[in-house]
Amino acid sequence: MQNNSDIKNFLSELGLDNVLNVEQDLGGGYVKLRISEAERRQSLQDIKSVEDIIIELLRNSRDAGSKNIFIGTKKIEDKKRFIYFIDDGHGIPEKFHNLIFEARITSKLENAIKDIYGFHGRGMALFSIKLNADDVRVVYSAEDQGSVFFLDIDLNKIPEKKDQSSLPQIVELDGDLNIIGGVSNILKTLIEFNLQNPDINIFYGTPSQIIMSMRNNHNNSLDKQSLPKLDDWDSLLDYLDKNKKFKASYIPLLTDDYLILSKIVKIFFNMEISERTIQRIIYEEFKPVLPLDVNNLSHVHQSGKKDFSKKTKEMESTERNNALEEIEDLSRIEGKSIKNKNLLLFDEQKLAFRFKDEEISDIINIINENIKKIGSKYLVEPESKINFKKSNNTIQINIELKQK
Repeated sequence: MQNNSDIKNFLSELGLDNVLNVEQDLGGGYVKLRISEAERRQSLQDIKSVEDIIIELLRNSRDAGSKNIFIGTKKIEDKKRFIYFIDDGHGIPEKFHNLIFEARITSKLENAIKDIYGFHGRGMALFSIKLNADDVRVVYSAEDQGSVFFLDIDLNKIPEKKDQSSLPQIVELDGDLNIIGGVSNILKTLIEFNLQNPDINIFYGTPSQIIMSMRNNHNNSLDKQSLPKLDDWDSLLDYLDKNKKFKASYIPLLTDDYLILSKIVKIFFNMEISERTIQRIIYEEFKPVLPLDVNNLSHVHQSGKKDFSKKTKEMESTERNNALEEIEDLSRIEGKSIKNKNLLLFDEQKLAFRFKDEEISDIINIINENIKKIGSKYLVEPESKINFKKSNNTIQINIELKQK
């Protein structure tokens, strides 16, 4: 039996490609559309900006019971926006990974939600995003494991606000926080959602900041002793297979091996992060982003004077951080005046501190034995204790000799 796509292609070749879209020809140029075509056209109108896409993803994640949402973004020139959307909600069984992007597919049969954005639960949000984005897919998800989505958005087709760094003002009125002014950009969208859903932690930053934040946030909330540190890919897959409800956002915590973490960010999150940056994540050489907290954003007091907190200033620099973080080969900017407290240059990385003291001691023992062996013909031997000092990218080993 031919499928619907085959029939459409056949009719298109005959110049009759609109036939399947029409339920009834009313004459005089008027037709009654089929439900599927009417829904398709409506869905194309539902998404008018990147910010609309963010809202729909947030609402879906909230309805799935998420308590932590991680949103990584990467802008390619002014042409594309990549979005990596990770949550710790109920998750999506594998057999539904493609089906959820079809029209009228929903898990909200009896609990559709009406919020400030409208009615939610008609099974059209992901369908609308699918029609408008160049690519949207479930990268990783399973029941009770949370979800990982990847989106590739053509900014010529689906625009975003040009100013992605400015923040709105937060005003306290009668004990309630309210947003006034500001550009309706991604940040404002996230802040508005956070005001409506203060029990959800929302992390927003570059892909590498988000991986760092997942490690940092869950490291603080989980029993560190309960998680293994795996240095073998097969062992990691075996662990996940045996722990069926292990959240996707916890996976970056399962290793301190940069090669394994590189595979994790690629396979489980579809992120392209250089090995050098992966190493910097493991050694915590830049700061993770913290969850948005509207209580720490700028407030307008009775005097009308703005009080910008440290958090606000960090958020205002998000787009600048994005631009810097996208320069994967940091050696290309060595020696230049680019300085950012969240993105250290290569020569500021303190590489020496990646070595544990006991590892340096092992190196010293090897040196010590060789000095003894070679020094015997000169009647020279090392002092009983060899000292070392770590400084930035240097390990300084001091060897004092004595006559035998």
